[in-house]
Amino acid sequence: MTSDPPLDSAQLNHQAGLRMKSGIALLEEGDPQKMPEAVRFFDEAIELRRQLPLAENPGFRYGLAAGWVNRGDALARMAGPENLAEAVRSYTAGIELLREVPADDEGLFVRRLAIAWINRGVALESQASEETQAEAIRSYREAITVLTGSEGKPAGNLELVLAGAWLNWGNAVLRSPGGPLAAEACDAAQRALSLLGEAESRDQIAAETGLKARHIQCQAMIVLIQGTAPAETARLDLIGEITDAVENALQLVQLWEKKGVNRFAPLAPQFFHLGSMVYEREQPHFLADFVLDYLEPKRTGNPALPEPVWFAIAAESLGRARVRLSESDITLLTAEQRIRKLEILNEIRAAEAKCHAVLADAIPPSALQTSDP
Repeated sequence: MTSDPPLDSAQLNHQAGLRMKSGIALLEEGDPQKMPEAVRFFDEAIELRRQLPLAENPGFRYGLAAGWVNRGDALARMAGPENLAEAVRSYTAGIELLREVPADDEGLFVRRLAIAWINRGVALESQASEETQAEAIRSYREAITVLTGSEGKPAGNLELVLAGAWLNWGNAVLRSPGGPLAAEACDAAQRALSLLGEAESRDQIAAETGLKARHIQCQAMIVLIQGTAPAETARLDLIGEITDAVENALQLVQLWEKKGVNRFAPLAPQFFHLGSMVYEREQPHFLADFVLDYLEPKRTGNPALPEPVWFAIAAESLGRARVRLSESDITLLTAEQRIRKLEILNEIRAAEAKCHAVLADAIPPSALQTSDP
């Protein structure tokens, strides 16, 4: 009885590739229950490629690294502390191998290395401890360094990957263990947006990145307003930047909806809520116009009304603004200021009445629950 001859390098690499394809197919299905099987395929691919002459062939090292990174992706989707910790270990193993692979002209190796750092950071953040949060921040910074190199510009056509790295870094520092680094988070979000440009209107991943960047930007600027008591001019600038970001985000969602893409629709009420709250608290004289710009068919140009939750958000903000204005002291106001305050109150009451009328026809008030962002 004879045993089969050992496989040569080409055969080993081929067999590993088949297992990688099987694991990737399961990853793309996205079914969490199939992730253990995906991990098994990646484990088999890793074991096969470990037998290759890695020092002689950068492609073999890249393939082995890809197995580790894909294994990390599958484990991260399984969640749970043990799986997340093992995912981080897998990403780290892949990163160590990718660091030894020389950069290629097309940026494929650089892209894979940067994404490995980013995914490692996400897995670390998911563990939700101060230690892992700090390490996640370092992972995202490593991704940025890999992508920009010494020149500070993205290598190859990797602007979208770099935007994602800045986005994740900004989100992480906003939740830094030592307290929110709001100015840094705001800068990171702006860097991400500057890399996206017109791609937001053409590419869905770019649009999603841009929307998330604006959300981080708004959160960071709110922290700056609340925490540092900026001078009035700086405060007004921040408020203007928040409202611009909100309206740009809502316009971007509308642009994609006109193309028949509704995947961003769940984000729109969040931005509308945020805008309503900022106008309510900081610039109530613009609140009625803001909400009606998105709710009134004659202004939106869309005969279909938004979902009732939009009207519920608007009604709550308008109601709070009305109460606050009604109870404010008018003794020091000039006659002209009192007239203007009455005009604002009337605008808010009229907008509030429209919202309540729509809500009364749509759903019972008890079914509506909103909360401050």
